[in-house]
Amino acid sequence: MKILFFISKLYGGGAERVASILLNHFCEKHDTYVALTDFNAPFYHIDNRIHIIDNRIKSKIKGATRIPPFIKMAQTIKNTKPDIIISFITRTNNNSLIANLLYQKKIIVSERNTLNYETTKTQKILRKILYPTADKIVVVTSEDCNQMPKKSLLIYNPTMFKPFASYNNRQKTIVTIAPVKRWYPKGIDLLIKAWAKIATTYPDWNLEIYGRINDGIRHNELCPTYERANWMGWCDNIDEIFRTRSIFAITSRSEACPNSLLEAMSQGCACIGTDCEGGIKEIITDGVDGLLAKSENIDDIAAKLQILIDDEHLRRELSAGAIEKAKQFDKNVFFAKWDKLIEEVVEK
Repeated sequence: MKILFFISKLYGGGAERVASILLNHFCEKHDTYVALTDFNAPFYHIDNRIHIIDNRIKSKIKGATRIPPFIKMAQTIKNTKPDIIISFITRTNNNSLIANLLYQKKIIVSERNTLNYETTKTQKILRKILYPTADKIVVVTSEDCNQMPKKSLLIYNPTMFKPFASYNNRQKTIVTIAPVKRWYPKGIDLLIKAWAKIATTYPDWNLEIYGRINDGIRHNELCPTYERANWMGWCDNIDEIFRTRSIFAITSRSEACPNSLLEAMSQGCACIGTDCEGGIKEIITDGVDGLLAKSENIDDIAAKLQILIDDEHLRRELSAGAIEKAKQFDKNVFFAKWDKLIEEVVEK
């Protein structure tokens, strides 16, 4: 089978990481192509059997109006002649569906944010018109599945780390992950302010924030007033960080299916999340495998942090529950669902 994958880039966030995981899996059995509209070198590991296509628009006419991306994508479909197309993320999905109107190839679009996530009005209108033309729509929350019951399929993100069950020798550290450009939707400001409320009470605890930092930004500019709250930059061995820290916090304003939460749970962190719109509350069962705080409520986030810091026994219980919950998101379950999906779509 020949698979053509459309995504803007293969560096950066969680959607790109999931795409990279899928591509590496597909190339084991299929002739796999990926077309990138933002052609920077892949950040995540990409198997050398995958054909990477530079799908950027290259216009030599100075001052010309930018050529719509779907024209280049249509050319790629024509040249590649795939058996099936898979597209990731709203804008790319809309363009790939337009590009495919002429060729009518089998196509799956995968929405990586919640359908209610703030995007442009144009993209929302296009999504409403174009998504029904797809053969299947993959979503990552049950709320989204209910919004598109006819063609949608729920496939949660996978955890790629082997479960780590020990809660011994953990540092007294709260950890979270967010790139600087995503600090607002990830609610990092809320977490820092919640930590500031209790930091002086716990002088032996720290807050660490991992993620890509933009060039020219200093760590102390991000957390200028709050003690022991530090941006740590990018970390290649985040699984080791999760295995050695006590608490993982995700205080997003909106979230789909966060890889960081699933993988922190798999490594036995005691987790705190917000009950924001999206997938956190579908992953965490409050009091069983984590704690849920009220969305955008700094006082409640601080209170939940304080409960966990004060109660090591509870942290250990939630750690054990988190490891069990993470097994439901095992990578083999994820791969099996995708394999079955592409086979059914192509055969249909």
